[in-house]
Amino acid sequence: MRVLIIDQCSNSKSYPENSVAFDASEIDDAGLNALRNRKEAASIPARKLYAGRQQQYVNDAVDSLRANGHNVDRYFISAGFGLVAESEELPPYNVTFADMTADEIESRADTLELTERTRNVISSEPYDIVFFALGSDYYRALILPDALSAVPEETIGVTFNQEEITDQYDNVISIPARTDQAKEYGTIVVALKGIYLKNFADNLAQGSEPTSLEDVRAACLNEPTSQKDLTEF
Repeated sequence: MRVLIIDQCSNSKSYPENSVAFDASEIDDAGLNALRNRKEAASIPARKLYAGRQQQYVNDAVDSLRANGHNVDRYFISAGFGLVAESEELPPYNVTFADMTADEIESRADTLELTERTRNVISSEPYDIVFFALGSDYYRALILPDALSAVPEETIGVTFNQEEITDQYDNVISIPARTDQAKEYGTIVVALKGIYLKNFADNLAQGSEPTSLEDVRAACLNEPTSQKDLTEF
């Protein structure tokens, strides 16, 4: 199975204490390549830089999928640098869409060409499933309807808390990931989407082959049956 995950950056970042962290004006003035070469700044692959709860669970999901023979591409939507591949090296920075107004989000996203770049990635490979593991500010930045229009009919798209939008598409679902659901899973909202992706990966590891929207929904929502559970019956 070929899977694309559009993840988001996190406020929590892991980098050396002695490294500087850049703000939006410094990023825009210098550019990524120049900042990578600054001696006072670390240069860290995006996957290792982002240390949020969601990102850690998605790391586990990606590792599990790859270990079981699935092809996975993962990108992050970064309020600092735009759409970045998980292996792309970034300097530490302090920029987040959560601190911006709706107009500021849309303006910066336009400058970073987020929607166009995401659509190009979606169209670059014949993916079976595309996950949009994003919060509301990042869906706004992406312009979700425009991104979803690039998902081929034969590809399943998965979003979270976007029912009003996904009802317009036959090949896209929205899975609830709100406070009530987080309580059911004994976690917090910001981690829940990562847990869903980990459930999906763990179910595939046990031989599940989701081929429909409801199969994918079930694989995300249901924790896999462990061998211990099986022996209890």
